[in-house]
Amino acid sequence: MKRRFLVLAMLIAAAACGQGEETGPVLIAAIGEQPDLADPDRVPPDDNAAMLLQATAQGLVRLDPQGEIEAGLAARWTVLDEGRTYIFRIDDIEWPDGTAVTAGEVARRLRNATRAGSGNRLAPLLSDIEEINAVTPFVIELVLRRPRTDLLRLLAQPEMAFWTTEGGVGPLAPLSDDRDGIDLVRYGTSADPEVSAVRPLVELEYAPPAMAVALFELGRVDLVAGGGWTTLPYAEAIRPDAAQLQIDPVEGLFGLQVVEFDGFLAEPENRRVLALAIDRQRLAAMLDRPEAEPRSLIIAPSAQGVGPYQMPGWIEADMDRRRAFARTAIASWEDANGEIPPLRIALPDEAGSRPIFAVVATDWRAIGLDVERVPLDGDADLRLVDRVAATDRGTWYFNVFRCDANPACSEEYEAALDLFAENETPGVGVLATAKAARALQDSMPFIPLLRPIRWWLVSSRLTGFETNAYASHPLDQLIAASGD
Repeated sequence: MKRRFLVLAMLIAAAACGQGEETGPVLIAAIGEQPDLADPDRVPPDDNAAMLLQATAQGLVRLDPQGEIEAGLAARWTVLDEGRTYIFRIDDIEWPDGTAVTAGEVARRLRNATRAGSGNRLAPLLSDIEEINAVTPFVIELVLRRPRTDLLRLLAQPEMAFWTTEGGVGPLAPLSDDRDGIDLVRYGTSADPEVSAVRPLVELEYAPPAMAVALFELGRVDLVAGGGWTTLPYAEAIRPDAAQLQIDPVEGLFGLQVVEFDGFLAEPENRRVLALAIDRQRLAAMLDRPEAEPRSLIIAPSAQGVGPYQMPGWIEADMDRRRAFARTAIASWEDANGEIPPLRIALPDEAGSRPIFAVVATDWRAIGLDVERVPLDGDADLRLVDRVAATDRGTWYFNVFRCDANPACSEEYEAALDLFAENETPGVGVLATAKAARALQDSMPFIPLLRPIRWWLVSSRLTGFETNAYASHPLDQLIAASGD
């Protein structure tokens, strides 16, 4: 039985029709499984959950199709005191239960999302917020202890959408339905059941990558959503033209995260040996795309707010010298500690995982290590991670590898993060981030491989879609011409 999700946006459809354009539903195949939407303060959303949260819930602000900031619950805002004070004017809207959205309720939810110990994965990045005040029933004030140039971008993330047991306050609202044996959940601009009579703007179906691409090739969907490096071969198999295959130039993490820190992997020197032995240029050549940028540093070179730091010497060395060094290091460790068991690498069961495993396995076997591939959710020593950065600031990477979640956290890294957190002087902050970046690279809890991507298959009948650096594509702003 297919599971489909219908999204209706009456106002957009009406506007388009008012301009004399006949529109039909936007048919979308999202790669993966149906997400169970939940409060992002408790359950970090995956890509599919984030896409629905952006449609059915929102925070004070949200991202538009260009990845820029636009109004959410807040109709407008003002920045004062050189970026230390933000004043938001809440729009006149209601929660799903019919009660008014007030500054007091928004302030309470923001405090819960940003408090120490919150399950919201962006909470540590918002620790510079000192005060959250409801100034009037519709005005909220945020006071920061130091300016954060990326504050609005963080507040626009799906993790900062306000979610209740009845749902969220977004441009779309859910409506239940069942039709012709197909299990449906409808989304519209109102919770009124009469909305179900309106022609849907978006029909969203979840499918494995091969099926999603097949639906696009057959003309049964207008958009395939949620692709990355491991699923790209499915899209390339149908030989789409440049206008159809759209790739978001995102930043973030794509590589192998160490998940077992014992035996050989317990020592940072050994984790660095694994990192330096991988021929990323060969991996990029196998993928044969200009977007396949090899990455040896954990923090993206373009990350803002990170002071300059000395690069590891091995990055500039040729592969022959790196492999010779790695073979010597492996042999020396085994002489002292015994044979190293095969390293288990967890990868998704997708076509794009094959070149990744082939390169890593070949390179590590060349230095004397055996390797096994295991399912992504299986017991593993290293697991593939593919995450898009929520902001262009280097602090996003420090948050991912903060010490309470990073068994490889070194004293130098922790001290540098504490120095950054405790000081408001810009010069000290630059020094602290440089120290933290170098210490993180030295401890090597993560082995970067490539710059991540997000790809989409887009039909010519679709408008409102634009690639951007944050893979933000609001469902309520997509419009499809009728294709009878």
